[in-house]
Amino acid sequence: MEVKNFINLCDELISTKLLFADKKINDLLEAVASTPEVYELLSDCMNSFNKEREFEKAFTKDAQGNKAFVMPKEEYKVLALVFCLLADIGKGKLQFNQLILDYFSEDGRLDGTKFMQTVIVPFKNLISEAFGIKEDQADIEQPEKEILMSEVEEEELSPQQRLKVVPFPIERASNYLKDPSGVCQTFIMAKDVAVEIVERLEQERLDEQKRDCMLICHCIIIACIEQDFDLLNGLVCGIKYAGKGVKAIRQNLRELDDIINRQINHESKF
Repeated sequence: MEVKNFINLCDELISTKLLFADKKINDLLEAVASTPEVYELLSDCMNSFNKEREFEKAFTKDAQGNKAFVMPKEEYKVLALVFCLLADIGKGKLQFNQLILDYFSEDGRLDGTKFMQTVIVPFKNLISEAFGIKEDQADIEQPEKEILMSEVEEEELSPQQRLKVVPFPIERASNYLKDPSGVCQTFIMAKDVAVEIVERLEQERLDEQKRDCMLICHCIIIACIEQDFDLLNGLVCGIKYAGKGVKAIRQNLRELDDIINRQINHESKF
């Protein structure tokens, strides 16, 4: 997914009805993983971002003791905070409607307008500025894109939408990797585990070892998006050694190792 399409998804979220906001937020989160440029930008912002401290500053109270939201001034903190906020909503850690009522409703009405203008619009604008995309450029070829998406649109994301499909090198592919759906579950499972590792490490006190593990996980996610099993295999070998002694991700490392071994054992049958 290209950056301009990511911007279009931001616009869709901004203009959507509150009833459909959860679906649009999940679409946007999936787009982060399938847009390497955006993913790398947000990853860079996250490296210097203290989620707990910044959330405490952003979700505060005004002089009258009412709950209030204050956006950070630093651009990298805006990007990191909004991404974390959307991720928490997507994972169900935050209830979107309750968040609106607590921090973005002036008269007690369930209206997402203030949230979209205060949170999503600045996020979208910073992404646009980072990649030099003007407002009118985001809409180029959009009608054609909408037609293509409408042909495959389902209520839930299909595997093809969860990962960008890239033809696998024929000299490396097994029958399993050439399954009719065009998407190998090995990559989906490995990507999900890598995302979980990053999320777990974000809750830890980061040191050089844990930062290295997060970097390798970012690369694992990219390898899954590109469906490069050789690269994925090498990165999993690397994180097994880089993550030795990190208790928070011990089980996740075993899961990655099992995923790789199952794939190798499967291919050995052909």
